Amino acid sequence: MNLNHFLKADREKAERLFISTRDLISELPAAIEEHDFEGCVEISATIISNCKDLQRMEHPEQVVQLREIVSNLASRGINVSTVRRVYQ
Repeated sequence: MNLNHFLKADREKAERLFISTRDLISELPAAIEEHDFEGCVEISATIISNCKDLQRMEHPEQVVQLREIVSNLASRGINVSTVRRVYQ
């Protein structure tokens, strides 16, 4: 999965959702084989919910815009290093 399409603040959550969804998808065939159709519905609903969350979190155009802005500022000689706040 390419996490570069997610804002930095969302990448950890996106990765967890992706792994959770992948694991749920792998559980689905066993539930079907066992005729656990109620379980299949629950698994499928969770997969759908996770995918909708991932879709909402994905912002490739914003990430590209931020990179373009930073590159433009850096080419003008402006320091674009990350500033971190120190909390006391």
